[in-house]
Amino acid sequence: MNAVQLISRDISPILRVQTKVIGYMTDYFIKKGFKWLLPVMLSSITDPLWPDPAASKMRAPEIEAYGTRLKLMHSMILHKQMAIAMGLEKIFVLSPNIRLEERDRDDGRHAYEFTQLDFEMAYASMDDVMGLIEGLIVGLFDYARGLPEMRELDRELPKIKAPFKRFTMAEIEEEYGDDEEASKAMDEPFWIIDISREFYDREDPTKPGHFRNYDLIMPEGYGEVSSGGEREWQYEVILRKLKESGLSLEAFKPYLEVAKARKLKPSAGAGIGVERIVRFIVGAKHIAEVQPFPRIPGIPAVI
Repeated sequence: MNAVQLISRDISPILRVQTKVIGYMTDYFIKKGFKWLLPVMLSSITDPLWPDPAASKMRAPEIEAYGTRLKLMHSMILHKQMAIAMGLEKIFVLSPNIRLEERDRDDGRHAYEFTQLDFEMAYASMDDVMGLIEGLIVGLFDYARGLPEMRELDRELPKIKAPFKRFTMAEIEEEYGDDEEASKAMDEPFWIIDISREFYDREDPTKPGHFRNYDLIMPEGYGEVSSGGEREWQYEVILRKLKESGLSLEAFKPYLEVAKARKLKPSAGAGIGVERIVRFIVGAKHIAEVQPFPRIPGIPAVI
């Protein structure tokens, strides 16, 4: 696709839906008492996205700014924990993310530049967050089903109700092999819980080796649209898990300083992929269809 072909596409109906979806989601969180933070795009710390077996090991691109090396943001997860430490009990942010992932195939779901609606709540449990997201998704689908653009796009959303079914990652792997195959087999959204991944997701203190985290998976093969968990906040646990992961302690120095000072608080939250949820709602086969300027791993950007 060249630049002329790119700008000749008619994505107006999709972007009208996206505008309404973002409006609905932000209004939902504001009505729930969340404070709206503005995004951080450069930082000395960011989500390492490792060791997550579902992600490729990668390094965040860096720039030098005023004598300091700053990384492009993978995810504001560590900043969300810092915001909770500041006394901001409930926060959300529309967060641009850059993830230059090493992927050998284009699966239609991944973009290396995308936006998350990221949120965090102090002293929340995984059940609190999962219930909050279920309320959002059920209401959003009911709202989107009545949009005139949906008839224009010839898309009929499934009728859903909460609570969504829950499966452990072990159950998904045993029955389906992986979450992609499970997504193809399901006809309604479902949760995958207890996923072994990044150091900041809380290990269940009553069940070592198990984790209080969760991914929301869309049916019809659309896959994950939200990922989150309860957070580790105790310095000794964070330090141990960083060392076990083989990650550099120096790379997380500001975060570790706050944890060591006992300023981190118990919290839980999640990120919701804006392009991914829009893709499902409009029934797009590929995430590039909902991006005016597609950013697809392995494919050079046109503009």
